[in-house]
Order: sequence, then C-alpha cells, then structure tokens
Amino acid sequence: MSEIKFETLIKKALEQENPNLFDKPEAIIYKEFELAEARQRAHRGQTQPGDNLHYKFEKVRLGVAIALMQVFSDMADDNESKKVLDILKRAAKGNSIAQIDAIITKEAKAFDNLYQDLFINDDGEMLLDLFQRTLHAESKAEMDSIIHESLKFLEIIKE
Repeated sequence: MSEIKFETLIKKALEQENPNLFDKPEAIIYKEFELAEARQRAHRGQTQPGDNLHYKFEKVRLGVAIALMQVFSDMADDNESKKVLDILKRAAKGNSIAQIDAIITKEAKAFDNLYQDLFINDDGEMLLDLFQRTLHAESKAEMDSIIHESLKFLEIIKE
C-alpha cells in the first residue's frame, strides 16, 4: 500500500503521469525498499547480500524530497529552489550511495542558499519542514509518516 502512496505523492507533486525519476517506476522503487527492509527485520538486523537496503532507502528519500521541492519550487518560483530540485533529480539517477552523495556534496552550497533571505508563507514553511524531515529520516516508519503527511498536505494546497 505504501508504494501506491509514494507513487501518488510523486505524480501529484510533479503533475506527471510518468515522472521517470528513476530507472524503474516509482512504485517498484518503494516496493524493493520495503522488501529489503522486511528481509533485514526478519534476519534480526542483518543486511542480506544484494539487498542494498541503504541505497534503496536513499532512493525513496530522494523521491519524497523531489516531490516536496517540486511543490515548493512551483510556489516560490525562485532560482535557488529550482537548482536544488535539479540536483535532487540528478542524484536520483545515481547507481550507488557514493554517486548520490557525490552529486549532492558537490552542490551542497545550493542547499544552504535555499534558506537564505527566504520569505515564505505558512504553506512554504510546512513544505520546507517536511523536506528537512525527509533529509533527516532514518527509518521506514519515519518515511512512511512523511509520505502520508505530504500527501495530505498536497491534497489541501493543490485544491
């Protein structure tokens, strides 16, 4: 069920039926993460060979971050948020955590600039709060909660 919420969040935020953020459909990205996470739980915290749990979590985190930044960028209509969105989309194409980190680290200044001289309304503040929580999330439960809150929030502001 959560893969549907993940996919819906991205499609609503990007206003595209096929966003093509990843090398696979969004629902499959989430489902693969969910299966890897379940296998780790079943094996008492031991990561199974080939699961790449951390990489799969990172893909889900990027999907949520892209969705939130897309909505924020549409509202703010500024260069800083568009640049951050572009960085996140490029990172989503990464084939490893190292590649993702390299893309984001190289452009880290853009994330700092996002918050400078920022005057936003309550909706913008809520989006940035969800974005920050996404970047700091460390578990499936946290990501699921953020996805759920983000979907509810998008339903309100996209009416």
